[in-house]
Amino acid sequence: MKRLIPSRLIPISLWDDKNMLLKLPPDIVEVYQMLISRYDLWQLANSRNPKNPPTGGLTQEKTDEHFAQAFDGSSARAQLALLDPKNELAEISNDIIVILSGNKVSVTDAPCGAGAAAFALLANIAELRRNEVLPRMPLDIFMVGAEISEPARKYAQDILVELRPKLEAQAIFVEAIFREWDVTCSLSNTDLIQCITQRVMDYNKRLLIIANFNGFLEKERKRKDAERQIEELFRHLSSTDNSMAIWIEPNMNRATESLFPWIFKKVKEFWSRFVIIKLESKLEPMPLNTSTEFRLPLSDSNKSSVRLSIIPINLIRSRK
Repeated sequence: MKRLIPSRLIPISLWDDKNMLLKLPPDIVEVYQMLISRYDLWQLANSRNPKNPPTGGLTQEKTDEHFAQAFDGSSARAQLALLDPKNELAEISNDIIVILSGNKVSVTDAPCGAGAAAFALLANIAELRRNEVLPRMPLDIFMVGAEISEPARKYAQDILVELRPKLEAQAIFVEAIFREWDVTCSLSNTDLIQCITQRVMDYNKRLLIIANFNGFLEKERKRKDAERQIEELFRHLSSTDNSMAIWIEPNMNRATESLFPWIFKKVKEFWSRFVIIKLESKLEPMPLNTSTEFRLPLSDSNKSSVRLSIIPINLIRSRK
């Protein structure tokens, strides 16, 4: 497989090949530090416990904890999927780059939290353009961030306000809506789908990002309540071509041994008419995994590990 961006072309601002160290895009680091200062979250950020990471929640307190201690890791996982510097994720990097290379793209980030995954992807594309690794073609993004937590949606809006001029300098133009979404509620899901589909016809490419959902679906045992809504989201975003999803999780047992096997089973038994999972030929499908270390954006001298497990999903309607 020919890589669109082989590791030797990844700029040092994103990947230190000698030390195998991932670095978040400078734009994300600057904006994140700005908001941590604005909301006086430095002490909270410095009190993280790697053995007990926060999972977020509906309250301002839970949202602050997650933003201060987990936003960077969530961003790093999305960046690892895009760059794949160790070449361990088959064609996922190429697929994401093709979708975000230019033209008009509909991006749905559900659940979006504070927007870590979507913003990390866009900031990486901007940095690759800035370093002339990717061409600076106009990229018009219509983004829907779906999230049940109002404080998290507020953080996402704040990030976009600060990030937008930096993206536009690289010809990336983002129009975004951040709306309430309860994946266990059919009416809430219908409202989200209507919001997306009213605009998606004008966009020739579609990207659905589902990230860091295992805590809610598995740990809180909400998978059964959410199943029908996830199916509807996949089905309504499917098309004849140029529509894909990436499901990103930390490489942990809840994701790799419970959540992802459930997705594989659903695709095989019920979703095959509008979902195709592109994986290497195996008797039993498995998610793709990779890991590395990344530099913490709030401390140049500290680093942490990032472990990624991901499923690439083509939302393509079959003719069966």
